[in-house]
Parts: sequence; structure tokens; C-alpha cells
Amino acid sequence: MSMDMPPAAMAQDNVSALFLGFLMGAILFGAALLQTYQYFMTYTRDSKRRKFMIAAVLILDTLHLVFSGIMMYLTISRPLRFTDDSLLWALKGFATIKALLIVLVQSYYLSIIWQFASSLTLNIVVSKVIRSICVMLFIYAIGMAIVFLTYLEQDSRFFNFSPSFQTIVYVAFSSTAVIDSTIAGVLSYLLVKASPGGRARTRNVITFLVLFFVGTGLLTAIMAITTIAVYATRPSTVLYLAIEFAVPRLYANSILAMFNSKARLRKRMEVTTELKLSSMLLFDDLPSGSDSDSPPSPEPPEAEKP
Repeated sequence: MSMDMPPAAMAQDNVSALFLGFLMGAILFGAALLQTYQYFMTYTRDSKRRKFMIAAVLILDTLHLVFSGIMMYLTISRPLRFTDDSLLWALKGFATIKALLIVLVQSYYLSIIWQFASSLTLNIVVSKVIRSICVMLFIYAIGMAIVFLTYLEQDSRFFNFSPSFQTIVYVAFSSTAVIDSTIAGVLSYLLVKASPGGRARTRNVITFLVLFFVGTGLLTAIMAITTIAVYATRPSTVLYLAIEFAVPRLYANSILAMFNSKARLRKRMEVTTELKLSSMLLFDDLPSGSDSDSPPSPEPPEAEKP
């Protein structure tokens, strides 16, 4: 169907959809920028490792927005310019930054799962299985990103990709959905296992965290599947970019929101020994970080209890 669409109509179709996708991506970038500012102003005593993680996420998200802006400008100024092979550098830079950002965020969540599985009083077999899953997912994510970027470098079109690259695209995006869903499911399982299941206050915190991780994991997974569906149905257009303009912002905002909720959630999670350990693992506040990992509040948590 899309193969028979006149070039002018196809171009107008691209411009409308891509502009909406770029607009949504720009709004989400504004939210990420605000969250980053809030984090650095609030958690001034956090560890350098965590600050580096936040800075890296923002830098990659900013670079992705720059490449998105370049591609959006090309679309508005000259819609049919996507047929110009000399402009593929923008698409390749765009996709490379997105892959790096996704792998970075997924790796961080996998490191949290590894620490949970190593520190909680789980069955030895269960702990080993979870840690093995972490290692396999990490290696697979890195390998899939390398394979995807290698095939992308060899590609010479914005759309109607070669059959081999189409296969890689489907596998890579499906893998992203599976990894995100697995991370959300395993993290939720570990949080539930860490909960003593007694107080209503404790259950509320765990429920909130489970909903947060499941919600963000499913959202990014759905976006990956939607990208596949859009490209599969309209392979001769660049409509898939409308979704890709916003996807990296979801990863950036998810991890930034988790860190910015640290002060509020930690006070509620430290009511029991089990949840206090979960708080330390979830927010990367293990004792080895010394005083630099203490909460930003000038008063210790004990002083705030009635």
C-alpha cells in the first residue's frame, strides 16, 4: 500500500507524524532536564558514581535530541531529502546514541538486581539463577547493540532496509522489549520477597515500587513493539522515527524519577530491617560509600520519627 503512495503524499504524511513525535520527545527532554537539575540541587552529597551515571544519561539524552532536531529540520525543510544517502550520518548517530542510552540504563538496573540477589536471604539456587540471568541479559544486550550498530553502519537507506538488516531490527527491538519486561518482573519479585508483609505502610511502599518498575518496563517494551509494527506495515516511510524520537526520553526519565524519589521513599522503607536493606540496594547506598551516600536531609531519619 505504502509502496504506491505518491512521493508528495508520503512526504506530508512523514512530516505530520514526525513533528508530533519530535514534539513529544522535546517535552519529555524538558522533564528529564528538570529532573536532572532537581537531583543535583537536592542530592549534593551523593556518590560520584551515581552523579556520573545521571550526567551520562543526560548527555546521551541531549545528544539524541540534537540528532532528532537535525532529522526533523531535514524533514521540514525538504521532506524528500530522506532519499539522499549522504545524510545517513544523522540516522546512524541518532540510533547509536539511543542504543548506548538503553544499554546504560538496562545495565544499571541489572546491577541492582545482582546486588539484590547477592544480599537478600534467598534460596541459594534462586539467587544463582537470578544472577545468571543478569549476566546473560547484560552480555546479550551488549552483543545485540554491537550487531545492530554494525549492520546499521553498512546500511545505505532511511527506509526499505535490506532483508538482513530488517531481521536485525526486528530481533533487536524484540530483545529490548524482552529485557525490559524481564528486568521489571525480576525487580518486582525481589522487592516482594524483601518485604516482611506485615505493616500496611510497608505494603504501600512495595506496591508503589512494583507498579513503578512494571509500568516503566512495560511502557518501553510496548514502544519497542510498536516501532516494529509501524515499520513492518509502512517500510517505505520514516514513520518509525516518530516513535524513536521519544523512546530514549522514557529510559532517561524512568531512572531520574527513581533517584529523585529516593529521599521520600527511603524514610518510608527504613521502618524495618528488611526494607532498610532494600532501600540501600535499590538506591545504591551501600555502607562502602561512607558519609557521601547519606541522605541530603540535614537531620538524620531517627530525628524525624515521632
